[in-house]
Amino acid sequence: MNMKKIMFFIIIFCLVVGVWFFYSEIYTAEAQKVEKVSFQIKNGEDVSAMTKRLADEQVVRNAWLFRRYLIWKGIDRKIQQGDYEVDAPITIARVANTLLLPGVGERTITIIPGWDLRDIAEYFEQEGIASSTEFYDVVGLPAYNYKAAGQYAPQPFDDVLVLQDKSDYFGLEGYLSPDTFRVFKDASITDIVSKLVQHRDSQFTEEMYADIEASGRSVYEVITVASLLEREVRGEKNKKVVSDLFWRRYDLNWALQADSTVHYAVGKKGNVFTTKEDRDSLSPWNTYKYPGLPLGPISNPSFESIMAAMYPTPNDYWYFLTTPEGEVKYAKTLEEHNVNVNRYLR
Repeated sequence: MNMKKIMFFIIIFCLVVGVWFFYSEIYTAEAQKVEKVSFQIKNGEDVSAMTKRLADEQVVRNAWLFRRYLIWKGIDRKIQQGDYEVDAPITIARVANTLLLPGVGERTITIIPGWDLRDIAEYFEQEGIASSTEFYDVVGLPAYNYKAAGQYAPQPFDDVLVLQDKSDYFGLEGYLSPDTFRVFKDASITDIVSKLVQHRDSQFTEEMYADIEASGRSVYEVITVASLLEREVRGEKNKKVVSDLFWRRYDLNWALQADSTVHYAVGKKGNVFTTKEDRDSLSPWNTYKYPGLPLGPISNPSFESIMAAMYPTPNDYWYFLTTPEGEVKYAKTLEEHNVNVNRYLR
C-alpha cells in the first residue's frame, strides 16, 4: 500500500471519528444521568454567556458545541427568557429543542387578526387568563361611546407612541396586535395587554410615521381603516383596492356603508348581512347612518391590513361587496353595484 492510500484511509478514518464524535456529543452524550433538569434563561443574556453558564451548571456538556448547534439550527434567534425543564436524556439536542417551547412558567397565547375586544375577552376567559370584566377594565368596553357617557376610556399606556393621537373616548380596540405570544403564567392582564400594545407600537417605523404625516392622515385613521379592511375583504390585493375606495369616500364625507361597522356596533357575529334594524342603530360606529370613519377601530387588524390602509391601490371603483364565498365584486356606479347585490347576495 503506497503512502497516498495510507493518507487517504487516515483522512477517512478521522472524518468518520469526527462525525461520530459530534453526533455523539449532540444527540447521545448526557450532561447528567438524571430524569429531569431545570434551568433558566435570563433576560438580556447573550448566547455566548448563556451557553457557558449552562455548561457550568452541567445542563450541557460542551458550551462551544452547544452554541454552534444553536446557531446552526437558528434557535439562537428564538430564545426567550423564562424557566425551562428538559427530560432525560439530557443531551445538547434535547436542551436546544426545549428552548423552542414555552418555559415552565410561561404559556402561549394567540390573538387572531380581525378579532375585536369581545373576541379577545371571550378567549382570555376560556383560557382562564382573566374575566371579561377584568379585561375591559384595562382596555375599555367595545363599541362604547365614553364621551356620550361623560367618561374617559381607560388609558393605561399613555407613553406609547402609537397611542399618541388616539381619542380618549374609545378603548384600545385596534391597538392590540394579533400574533402568537409567550407570556408568564402569572402575568397580570395589564402586563399581557401591554405586551400586545407594545408589539403594535413596534410595527410602526419612523418611515411609516413620515409617510402617514405626508399623506395627511393620522395613525388613528390608518388603524381605523385597517380594522375595516380586516373585516370586509380577504387578501392583500383586495385590501389595497378597497382601501383606496374607503379613503376617497371618506375624503368626500360620504357614508362608508361598511356592514362590518354595523356588526360591531350591535354586537352581531357570524353573518355578513345587516338588517334595516341593524342599520338604524344610533351607534357612532354605524357607517350607514353617519358619514366618515366610525368613532374608533372595529377590530385588531393584521400588519398586512395596516400596510394596505397606508399604501392603497388607486382605482375607479366606488362600491364593492363580498360574496358569502369571500369573493369581492366591484362597481363604478350604484346601478352596477345594485346588479351585483341582486346577483350575489339575494
